[in-house]
Amino acid sequence: MTGTAVAERPTVEILEELSALARGATGHAAAATALEMAAGMTPVGKRRLFTLAAADAQLAGEPGRAAELLRRAAATGEAMPRAQDGVDESVAAARREMAHGRFLAAERELAATAGRLWAGGVIWRLPAVLALRSWALARAGNIVAASREAEQALALAQLTENDQVAARAHHTRLLLMILHGRPGESETAPGVPKENDPVRAGLALLAGLASRHPGDPIGSAEIAAEFLPDLLECRLIRDRELSAEDLYTLRGLTASAPAPIAANAWRVLGLTTRDGANDCFRRAARLHTGMEMPFDNARVHLSYGERLRRDGDRRAARNQLRTARDGFTRLSAVPWAQRAERELTGTDETRAGRAPTGLTPAEYQVARVVATGVSTREAAARLFLSPKTVEFHLGKVFRKLGVTSRAQLAHVFPELAGQ
Repeated sequence: MTGTAVAERPTVEILEELSALARGATGHAAAATALEMAAGMTPVGKRRLFTLAAADAQLAGEPGRAAELLRRAAATGEAMPRAQDGVDESVAAARREMAHGRFLAAERELAATAGRLWAGGVIWRLPAVLALRSWALARAGNIVAASREAEQALALAQLTENDQVAARAHHTRLLLMILHGRPGESETAPGVPKENDPVRAGLALLAGLASRHPGDPIGSAEIAAEFLPDLLECRLIRDRELSAEDLYTLRGLTASAPAPIAANAWRVLGLTTRDGANDCFRRAARLHTGMEMPFDNARVHLSYGERLRRDGDRRAARNQLRTARDGFTRLSAVPWAQRAERELTGTDETRAGRAPTGLTPAEYQVARVVATGVSTREAAARLFLSPKTVEFHLGKVFRKLGVTSRAQLAHVFPELAGQ
């Protein structure tokens, strides 16, 4: 752009364009300053500019400045910016795409909608759109972008005092942190205990989202239905079986729920049903062929591999678990990839056959970790097992090796301690 062209453009327009460029580079503080300057130079449109400056200040981590800019916006006496026509229709269209598992298409629709709301200064509509887009990005496998969007949704929901959207964005952010294996020191969902195993912690968080309590701002039937299969999987992990009522609920979801929910329900049914597990997993996989849900698709392969391994078909289990591990690795879902790798190790018949001790793969893994000197709880966290399961396998290891302590384990079988 030439100097003459810049000089011919209104200063307010230039400042607003600079604010958009700064925002794109995550320079929200600079964007807020440019918009505040622009508001001071124009006789009309001050409220929109001050409002946008407030949003950028909030995203820059300056809530006090943001509140003051909102006060100045209201003091202009101008009417509040109105949402452009078509916003509700666009959000509804994105939800329809998500219901059919087309999360990339939904994300693009929501990105365009968010852009229009930004341009119009309609920041009170932004948090809900950003929170929904965050979930679409997460289900499409872009966890990094989803985390960024959830952070922005939460910050703007707090600025606009939208408690319902703030709660949804907060839970989404927590879930994404857990999937990355990096939950915050003080981050926990209400009623959800902290877990050493990030995978189980993630499932517990999903269960918390699905639970409906009086006064819970996110306890809608729509959200409960989406997370219900995960809630039932948590019960299955805890109780090792599901009640007849739970199984009836899962089968109902497979018949009447949208495809993403139905696929998850088929997956959980495959974990718990005594007969027909292969059919359940194949139905889940078939549904995923028409959807953009790589993370959930990897979970189908993981669950199928776990079930095959439990049923003794290690060769088939390896194929499913490798697919799951590779899928999680591509998505940087570290704890889930580690879980798949752990299951893969348990299917390695060759290694077990070479071991002179006669340990099973599960016993070998417990011995390998415990021999390094870690506690039962630490070993359980590394292996994605419960402490009781670690103690159970360790007792069998001690009997087979003829030892009575962990120190003797490292002494009698030193090659384990060095791995």
